[in-house]
Formats: sequence, C-alpha cells, structure tokens
Amino acid sequence: MFLLTTIAGLPAHALLVHAAVVLVPLAAIGLVVTGWKAAWRKAYSLPVAIIAVAGAGFALLAKQTGGTLERTVRDAAGQRVRFGEHPEQGDSAFFFAMIFGLTAIGFWAIDRYHERLSLPKWTPWAGYAWGVVSAGLALTTMVIAGHSGAKLVWKDVGTYATAR
Repeated sequence: MFLLTTIAGLPAHALLVHAAVVLVPLAAIGLVVTGWKAAWRKAYSLPVAIIAVAGAGFALLAKQTGGTLERTVRDAAGQRVRFGEHPEQGDSAFFFAMIFGLTAIGFWAIDRYHERLSLPKWTPWAGYAWGVVSAGLALTTMVIAGHSGAKLVWKDVGTYATAR
C-alpha cells in the first residue's frame, strides 16, 4: 500500500496529478510530431519514451494518492460527499498512460533495432501507428480525468464566502 498522503502539508494527489497531466500529453504530442520522420525518430524517440514512462509513473502515484485522498475526504466530510465519475476516469487515465508509456518504449526499441533484428521495413510505421492511437487515448483520458478533477475542486469555490 502506498502511504504518501501529503507533501509539505498539502494533499499529495493535488501535487502529483499535475506531473501526469503535463508529462503524458507532452509525450503524446512529442510522439505524434516526431515519429513520422526517421531523423526525428532517431533523435527524439528515446526522450519521448522517457517522458511517457515518467508520466505513467506519476499517473500511478496520482491514482494511489487519489484513493487515499478520497478516503480522507469521506472520513472528514461524511459519506454524502460525491466524487462523480472522477475516480473511474482517473483509473482510465492511469491505464491508458501505462499503455502509452509501454508503447513509447516499444516504438523506440523497434525504431532503433528493427534492422538488427531483420524486422520488415514497415515495422517502424506500424509502431508509429499504434503509438499515435495509444497517444490519443492517453491524451483524451488524461484531459477527461483532469477536467472532472478540476471541476470537483473549483466548481463551488467562492460560494462559501460570506457577504460583508
């Protein structure tokens, strides 16, 4: 079980989720933009893969700390607290971030070693095609989960202030 609940007194989920929300889309856009040209793949596929894996790692941490935060909020505010579909959307974002991270590593490996392994010439293009699909899924689910999380936090901000 993951025990990190706070960082510098703030809920860990609120801090860790931002890394996933930045890194996964950055890597997704990076793979789509750089993957279609061989010279760019050679130069950038490893950095993109590293960013994708880091984003997937932060998505895992966000998922784990999100469950902890949910329990903490329920304990403090009672069972009437509603999180909507955000927990499930976060699970989907984590799942597709992991798939994308693994795909980005595979795409780098295929591009780097396909000749040495005597793979067909179309193999990098097939890897790129799957990379684009997994990047799109990771990006979309991350945006959906991030938006629903932001709505949970910011929807009622200001409604608790009393008039002076």
